[in-house]
Amino acid sequence: MADLPRPARLYIATVLAAAALLGLGGVLVAPPRLGLAPVAVVLLMCATIAQQFKVKSPKHQSYYTTTIFFFAAAVLLRPAYVILIILAAHAVELLRVRYRWYIQAFNMANFVICAIAAGAIFGMGQSGHGAGGGRAALYAALAGLTFVALNHLLTALVIMWARGVPISRAGTMDWENLGTDLALMSVGALGSLLWLTNPWLVPLCLGPLFLIYRSLLVPTLKEEARTDPKTELANMKHWNQVAQVEIERARRFGRPLSVVLADFDLLREVNNRHGHMMGDQMIRRVADAIRAALREYDVPARFGGDEFAILMPETTLGEALTVAERIRREVESIVLKGADGASPAASVSIGVALFPAHGGTASDLLAAADRAVYQAKARGRNRVCAFAEREGDAMPAIRVAAPARLEAS
Repeated sequence: MADLPRPARLYIATVLAAAALLGLGGVLVAPPRLGLAPVAVVLLMCATIAQQFKVKSPKHQSYYTTTIFFFAAAVLLRPAYVILIILAAHAVELLRVRYRWYIQAFNMANFVICAIAAGAIFGMGQSGHGAGGGRAALYAALAGLTFVALNHLLTALVIMWARGVPISRAGTMDWENLGTDLALMSVGALGSLLWLTNPWLVPLCLGPLFLIYRSLLVPTLKEEARTDPKTELANMKHWNQVAQVEIERARRFGRPLSVVLADFDLLREVNNRHGHMMGDQMIRRVADAIRAALREYDVPARFGGDEFAILMPETTLGEALTVAERIRREVESIVLKGADGASPAASVSIGVALFPAHGGTASDLLAAADRAVYQAKARGRNRVCAFAEREGDAMPAIRVAAPARLEAS
């Protein structure tokens, strides 16, 4: 935990201590009952299995359906069983995936706090009343809201202090994330109420659970369908779809838009001399350099084997040339060392085209940028050129001295 900022270390220690105190207090106030052991075993098995099926979203956030069973345990069981289920499910996951100890410890403490709070709220609603009816449903809903809100708040705070990211940008408080966990909680609440009234109806909750799990996969599948697997940039199908929308918007409102085409120089020589593995690494590093030089709303894509297309809305020709030169310098500074110690040179020839001066459609702009690439290659490669109707009208190629080369393995 020494690699974390001091506020994050203090916060994690506080959460761990709070979970330990709440857990101990819960066990002392409501000792475990042997009659609940069969229910605990079933929920433990379900939670342990569900914990192994993580769904990672395109925004690098993870979802587990395990929270359904953690919440159901909080509603149906005593705190000792709940804590055991949470610890066991995460312990089994640790056998398969190695996390830093404090990450998994914080996750477990987070769920312990949320589960005990949710169980206390539901218990207050059930005190002196029957298991079913509108009152039970109301308190189950309140318990679920508390579980989700507290879980997301605790997570947002650790992201804020560990990564220096404001809560508004942490992502955990976004409606998309909250809505997903609220849907999971609703299934958990429904299953718990059915167990209290008619346990034979509980298996009916498996259908909604399966559909929720499948729906969690949809954003990832969509992202994979529009992403080049080698570089993780957009593929050209997605690029063309976005380009049509942006060009139409630029035409309607009279806004600038530029298209940049970058061609890696002499990739065939790199493959022939150093192997295709080195060539693939070089392509990925070029993609990283392009991604780092762009704004959030620019759209880079892998155009072909060694070519990259970049859509730049709200960008004049001069601005696009500046960004293109930045990419050229970053690529020129790449160093990849092979097993024999050799380090092939890296460079790109870049062409830039402006809407509507150089083309009124995505294909026209790509063709214009492609011609500018050939102008750059004809001038000696490793440079940036803007499109010109005739070679004699070409804008002077941009060339700036490169910084010291970066070492990479």
